[in-house]
Amino acid sequence: MSTPATHTSKTIEITVTPEGAVSLKTTGFQGSSCKDATRELEQALGVTGKETLLPEFHSRSQASEQLRQGG
Repeated sequence: MSTPATHTSKTIEITVTPEGAVSLKTTGFQGSSCKDATRELEQALGVTGKETLLPEFHSRSQASEQLRQGG
């Protein structure tokens, strides 16, 4: 019996301060897929600077984990 896949919502939050500083925060992504999702936005907005990786970045995707376990 297979486990039903859980679908998490993927969001990209863009914050612009009154001073013009821009930051992006992603949620619902696994691993480096967040970087792929924001690459074009970062270029278009001119986002440069510090990058903070959340714990989700270091998580394995559920699909690859199931594959490893033979699920």
